[in-house]
Amino acid sequence: MLTQLKPLIVKKYPLIMRLCWLKHKPSDFDLKDKLFHAFNSDDLDDNKINVNAIRFPDFSCNWDRFSKPISVRDRKNGSKNDGCFSITAEDSRYKDMATPCHDPLKEEKNYSHIEIRQLTKDENVFFEPPKKRKLEKEIQGWSRSQRLEYRMHLVNRLVREFEPLD
Repeated sequence: MLTQLKPLIVKKYPLIMRLCWLKHKPSDFDLKDKLFHAFNSDDLDDNKINVNAIRFPDFSCNWDRFSKPISVRDRKNGSKNDGCFSITAEDSRYKDMATPCHDPLKEEKNYSHIEIRQLTKDENVFFEPPKKRKLEKEIQGWSRSQRLEYRMHLVNRLVREFEPLD
């Protein structure tokens, strides 16, 4: 029964979800959900986000369902001068190479925190890879050029929500 009510609870009572710290599964993401990530002036190259600003795997973001773009400044090691860009959950699943995983940070009181985690070729986008998983090259199946293609895809699809302050 809770499984059937969960979508209703999330939309109507997000505060209840935060208080309970329930964790969502990758299948709970809508393809159009925005994922917010901070950036600063050092991440820009000719006023474009540098591909090296996108870490892969384990790329941290905040989920728009429980956050606003400005919230990226309130994270640990964040800066009040950070800018913010967003990508969609759909883009994070580019070629089934990765998937967003809800990873609330209780100590930082950041319920909206997610990680975009790398998948192996035999895993689907609804599988939740373990946190900080280290994959052997022969297991992960993604070449260096494929991982670069993934990061370039994100750079080309991202939306800059607001610019960093200098």
